[in-house]
Amino acid sequence: MKRSIHALLATTLCAVTVAGAQTLPPDAHHWLGSETVKSRLGNFEFKGGYPTAKASDQLNDLLVMNRAVEVYLQNVSAVSMYKFRRGLEDFGVKTSSQIAIWSELLDANTLLLTANSDTVYTITFLDLKRDGPTVVELPPKMLGLFDDMWMRYIIDGGVAGPDKGEGGKYLLLPPDYKGEVPASGYHVSKSPTYGIWMLMRAVDPDPKAASERSRQIKVYPLAQQASPGPTTFLDASGKYLDTIHSDDFSFYEELNELVQQEPADAIGSLQRFYLASIGIVKGQPFAPDPKRRALLTEASRVAAATARMVAYGGKDPDAVVYPDRRWQWAFVGGSYLFDSQGYENVDRRAAFAYAATGNTPAMASKVVGAGSQYMWTPRDSKGNYLDGKKSYRLRIPANPPVKDFWSVIVYDAKSRSMLQNGQRFPSVSLYSKPDANADGSIDVYFGPNAPPGKDRNWVKTLPDRGWFPILRFYGPLQPFFDKTWQPEDIVEVFN
Repeated sequence: MKRSIHALLATTLCAVTVAGAQTLPPDAHHWLGSETVKSRLGNFEFKGGYPTAKASDQLNDLLVMNRAVEVYLQNVSAVSMYKFRRGLEDFGVKTSSQIAIWSELLDANTLLLTANSDTVYTITFLDLKRDGPTVVELPPKMLGLFDDMWMRYIIDGGVAGPDKGEGGKYLLLPPDYKGEVPASGYHVSKSPTYGIWMLMRAVDPDPKAASERSRQIKVYPLAQQASPGPTTFLDASGKYLDTIHSDDFSFYEELNELVQQEPADAIGSLQRFYLASIGIVKGQPFAPDPKRRALLTEASRVAAATARMVAYGGKDPDAVVYPDRRWQWAFVGGSYLFDSQGYENVDRRAAFAYAATGNTPAMASKVVGAGSQYMWTPRDSKGNYLDGKKSYRLRIPANPPVKDFWSVIVYDAKSRSMLQNGQRFPSVSLYSKPDANADGSIDVYFGPNAPPGKDRNWVKTLPDRGWFPILRFYGPLQPFFDKTWQPEDIVEVFN
């Protein structure tokens, strides 16, 4: 009996069903004879256990395709950073001491992944390869972060950083820096990459005051600390900027350019292998022949479709904020490292980076009264994707649990940027002073037309665009975290 059970298990484990082949005997562990492996991706012919020339070409193309899709998902954050820097350069921000500022708030004219229209942004990229160790002086009451070129967190600045909102000097060191470090006076961090993205916002409800404070930021090389050069600000308010990465073959070209600019060990060995398998190797030209270029072009489209699926598809059960509602977390699992399951979840990181820019524990950690929390949804109460042709209502219960403010901003499902609907700010927030209901709740309306008398509470949608809102909480309070306060689902309404 014991022998027959083992034989049955062996038969179950080893049997392979292939066209024209028989079930393998219990003591066989390899394919025999001639077979054709059939799959949804094609049929692969083997003779005598060996792949035919055609099957070899097919399977090699499939391997490259699979790895190109994985390269996209692993590095969408990096290409996003690369294109963000390129977009700023096209606007005129070409050195670390030049900073883009949205003094009148960021609006829909700027294509930027899920930016907010509530705070004054100041953004630049540091270049530690050119400038060496670089100093950033922050005035009081700032809130911001420094990320490397793979959108990995380096350090917070301002309220969530070591200066605690009192202002201070931050010293960013290049990855290969071996010189002396000042013993005091600086908050020091070493970056894995030469490029660093800096985003700062002034904590002030008055845009004019926030802008004036933001213009006190100073950026200069440490070597010039005795006599720093000027820091200049380029006002991007109302201006067109495109910072969105591509979804075609140029994605891989831009990724290659970034790989050539940064240290080889900015990313791990396995990730470098995936890059090499599609032809991206530091110190070598990226020059795919026409056949490989066509394959990578196809892979880029499949990869972008996959990224949209993981971002919008709702397949991750941990993304759900409330079990009976459609709201989802921005940082799934509550980790800015996307490792709450005991490993780095590449799909979660890719989903986030495809739709957002900036990574910091301040946006994922649960600190009552500090930082910020985000939730979003692409679906209405019935589980249908939000449709620009239809009209909807979101009811926000009375007393949203925030120390600072809350906001709802609408984004284009295609560009993941603010919906360009003709309204400068496609949003409703505490600052925009929407009308409240008798019980203190606030109804926010979305649709092609405003309900009568509800213009202050309405965001226009476009018939040819899917859209999604992000509900932000700045300085979230305990009822947010213990979920005793919950926003309602978005419901379709009929005018």
